[in-house]
Amino acid sequence: MSNFLLIIIYLVLFATPAMAGDNLFNSTAAIREETLRLGDEALAVVKTPFDTEQYGMIGTLAVAGAVGVTYIFDNDIRDKVQGNRNGTLNRATDAGNLLGNPLLHLGVAAVVYGGGVLTESPLLRETGEMLGEAALLADATTFVLKEAVGRARPFAGGEKGNFRPFQFKTDYDSFPSMHTASSFAMASVLAGTSENISVKALSYAAAAFVGFSRIYQDKHWTSDVVLGAAIGELCGRVVTSLHAGKSKFMLAPQVSGNSAGLSLLARW
Repeated sequence: MSNFLLIIIYLVLFATPAMAGDNLFNSTAAIREETLRLGDEALAVVKTPFDTEQYGMIGTLAVAGAVGVTYIFDNDIRDKVQGNRNGTLNRATDAGNLLGNPLLHLGVAAVVYGGGVLTESPLLRETGEMLGEAALLADATTFVLKEAVGRARPFAGGEKGNFRPFQFKTDYDSFPSMHTASSFAMASVLAGTSENISVKALSYAAAAFVGFSRIYQDKHWTSDVVLGAAIGELCGRVVTSLHAGKSKFMLAPQVSGNSAGLSLLARW
């Protein structure tokens, strides 16, 4: 894992900046554009759950209900899962925890974006942008909630109702699951940008397994994972929606000789 991250850091810092063209590695204008877009997306993430016109409120109520139901059964689910541990699942969920590492997701996004710069592929480049933005939004949202709620992790507190809000205590940052949120954010982007049913199914299956891995390894309660999945899906949908809404055409002034006019430019 550490060697993989070192390779990613090398690619990001030393390989892609040398590529021609404005990009996030060599252009302050590109960085500014990305920062402004992230700000718009963050605002949308905050507003969407309360949006009555676009069914955001209905989704919020559905998620609240799902989290509430799983909270009721958190102890029972934990006892059931911890009572059925075995070597095969131990190894599989180790892989699931690695797959859900938020730092790994940011690294993957950087590599995809860098690959788009290297190959001059707008599709890869934008996919890398979307993956990175969705992961950052999911990570930031869950981090704020974690510290505000202060719920004890299962292995630390032992009881689902053990909370220490705003105290920034070690192992009191269980609710919601950042690994799950980040994984579902990535899955949402991949599913939203692909027409392939297998890609969609595999993306969400991998994200769901990350969530299960966090429960199995006693890092999170089931309700932590449910809310994390909802946050990740929200962030992924916000990002893909705003990117899809970017205009592919624009009007630009054009001067030729003694005449002036407007040109229609296409963005692909």
